[in-house]
Amino acid sequence: MPILPKIVGKNIALKMIASTENREILNSVPLDAHVVEGFGDLTSDFHQSPALSINNSNAMSIAGSNGVYGNAVPIQPLKAPSSGDTSNVILKWDKLKYEVKTKAGKNIDTRVILNEITGQVCAGETIAIIGSSGAGKTTLLNALSSRIVGGSLSGQVLFHGRQRNPGTYKRLTAYVQQDDIMHAMLTVNETLSYASRLRLPNSQYTQEEKSERVASIIKKLRLEGIRNSQIGNAKTRGVSGGERKRVSIGAELLTDPHLLFLDEPTSGLDSNSSQLVVELIKQVTRERQIGAMMTIHQPSARIFNTFDKVILLSQGCIVYFGPTATAIDYFAGIGYQCPMHENPADYFIDLMTLDFRTKEALADSRSRVAGLAQNFIEYRSKHKQADNMPGLHAGEKSELTSVSDAPLVEASPRNSWIFEYKTLVHRDSINLMRNMTFLLSQGVQSLVTALIVGFMFFYLKHDAISVQNRLGVLYIIVLNATFPVVMPSLQTFVQERDIMLRERASAVYRVTTFYVAKATSFIPIALITGIIFILGVYFISHLVFDTGKFFIALGIFACLNIVSVAFMLLIGCSVENIDIAFVIGPAILTLQLLFGGLLANPSTITPVLRWLRWINPVYYAYAALIRNEFTGMTFECDSGEQCYENGEQVVATYSMDHFSIWANALFLLLIAAVYFVSGYAMLRWKIKPKYIWI
Repeated sequence: MPILPKIVGKNIALKMIASTENREILNSVPLDAHVVEGFGDLTSDFHQSPALSINNSNAMSIAGSNGVYGNAVPIQPLKAPSSGDTSNVILKWDKLKYEVKTKAGKNIDTRVILNEITGQVCAGETIAIIGSSGAGKTTLLNALSSRIVGGSLSGQVLFHGRQRNPGTYKRLTAYVQQDDIMHAMLTVNETLSYASRLRLPNSQYTQEEKSERVASIIKKLRLEGIRNSQIGNAKTRGVSGGERKRVSIGAELLTDPHLLFLDEPTSGLDSNSSQLVVELIKQVTRERQIGAMMTIHQPSARIFNTFDKVILLSQGCIVYFGPTATAIDYFAGIGYQCPMHENPADYFIDLMTLDFRTKEALADSRSRVAGLAQNFIEYRSKHKQADNMPGLHAGEKSELTSVSDAPLVEASPRNSWIFEYKTLVHRDSINLMRNMTFLLSQGVQSLVTALIVGFMFFYLKHDAISVQNRLGVLYIIVLNATFPVVMPSLQTFVQERDIMLRERASAVYRVTTFYVAKATSFIPIALITGIIFILGVYFISHLVFDTGKFFIALGIFACLNIVSVAFMLLIGCSVENIDIAFVIGPAILTLQLLFGGLLANPSTITPVLRWLRWINPVYYAYAALIRNEFTGMTFECDSGEQCYENGEQVVATYSMDHFSIWANALFLLLIAAVYFVSGYAMLRWKIKPKYIWI
C-alpha cells in the first residue's frame, strides 16, 4: 500500500511532495460536497491550505473528511490532534458571567460581557480565543487569569480542582501582555537572567542552575543569534517585534508555570513571525505539559490549524468550543459551510460579527449570532449526555469531583528582601548607565549651566552691589537642584514603573524592594551631576572661599537634591501617565520657587499664603545657603552709598533668620522623608490588587 513519505517540518519538502501528490489525492478522494466545498482548493499548495495537515504518521489528513487518506486509501478514522496528556485538567470554569454598569443618559443599564461561559484547559493543550472586536476575548482571558477590575463576576473557577488562592495563583501562572514592556538597554540574555534571579528561589536553584535554565529558554525560543542584542525601544535600535515577543514569553516560562495566558501575542507581527510565535508556544506547551490560552485577532489558516482547541466568542457567548480539526464539520452540520479558498477563521469571525450597516442587516446578524449560541448550547448538552463530544470533555472523568480532595498546589518560596534589592539595584544601574541620552543630558546640562552661571557672576566682590548678585547665585543653585533633577528622572521612572506593574502582577518581587532600589539608583546620579554644577558655580563666581562653608553649602545642596528625587518619586507614583506628570510636577515646583524667598520677602506675603513657606523645601534650602554665605561677611561701602554693614543684616532683611543652618537641613531631610513615605503609600495604593476573585 503506497504511503505518503514522512515529512519533517520543512516548507520546501512539503511543497515538493505537494507537487507530485496533490493531483493523485484529488483524483482519489470522493468528490462529495462535504469535502470539496468545505475545505478549500485541494489543487493548491496544501501547506498553505487550512483544510490539510500533516500528522506524525505517514499519512495525509483532510480536515472535515471521514477518514485519513494515504494516496487515497483510507487508513484510520479522523481523530482530533493529540494535545498531550489531556487527563489532567489544570483549569476549569463553569457558568462564568461578567456584567458591567453602563450609563445611557439618566438611565443605568447592565451590559453582559460574558454570558455563562463553561470550559476547561488540560495539560498540553493550546487554546485560542477568537472573536470580533467587543466579543469578550480579553475579558475572558482576564477573568481566568484573575485580572478583572470592576463590574460583577460570578460563576466558578477551579485551579487543579481547588478554589484559586490569590497569594499563589499569580505565581503559578504566567501572563504575557500585548505590549512588550521591558528595559530597553538590557540585552536579551540580561533580561532573562535578571528575570531568573528574581523569579526563581535561591532555596531551590543555584546561580548555575538559573543560568542553565536561561540558556535552555534562549535555545528553545530560538534567540541564540540575538542573546547579546539590546531589547531597544522607539528611540534605541534593538530586536524585532517577534523577538521581543519571544523574550516576553521566555521571561514568563522561566518558572515553569502551570498555565500560560497570552493577550494578542501576534499583534503587530508579520505572518512568519506570528506563525513562529504560535508554533513555539504550542511546542513548549506540549513538552512541559502546561496549558496555554491566548486571544488572537484574525489568525491565518496556518495559525488557526496550529491550535489544539478554539473558543469562538460572539457578544459574550460561546458559539463553538472544541478541537480545531472539527470546527468546520460542526458549522457545516448546522448549515454554515465554509467556502473553499476561504480562511476558516475569517469565515467564522464574519458569522459572529454584527452588521451595523443597516437596521435590517443588524437584526439579521443579531438573530444569526443568537442562533449560533443556542445551537452550541444544544450541541454541547446533547454530546455531553452521550459522552461522545470529541475532545471537549477529555479529562473530565479523571477530574476531582470534590474540591477538598484535590491536591494542594503551593508556589515556590520568595527570595530574601536583601537579594531582591541588590538584584534590582544592579539591574537599574546597568540600565541607567547605558542610557547615554539621559546621562549626557544630565552631565552636559550641569556643566554648561555651571559655566554660564559662574561667568555671569564672575568673581563677586564684597560691596553693596554684590549682595544682590550673591542672592541671585544662591537662588540659581537652589533652582538647579529642582527642575533639572525632577523632570528628566520623572520620565524615566514612569516608564520603569509600568515595567514594575507588569512584573508585580506576577508577584516577581516586593513593592518595597522596587521603590527603595529606584531611590538608590536615582540619588547618586542627581548628586554627581549636582556636584559638577556647584563646583563650577561656587569657584568661578567666587562665593566665600572657606572650606567649612563650602562643604556646608555642598551638604545643603545635596539635601535638596534628595528632596527633589523624593518629590519625583511621589509624583511618579501618583499619576497615571507621563503627560499628567509633566503638568503637575512643574506646577508644584513653580509654586515652591515663587515662595522660596527671593521673588517676595516671606514676611510681606499675605497671611493667607504665608504659611506655604513652612512646607516649602526651597525656602529651607535657600535660607540655609544665605545664612551660610552671609554670616560673618562684611562689605566695603563707598561714602554716601546705601549699604549693609554685615551679612547678618542681609539675613534679617530677607527674613531668613528663623532657623539655624542645621535646623534648615533637618527640615529638608524631614520633608524628603515625608515625600518618600507618601510616594510609597501612593504606589501601594495604586497597585493594590483590585481584581475580582471567584
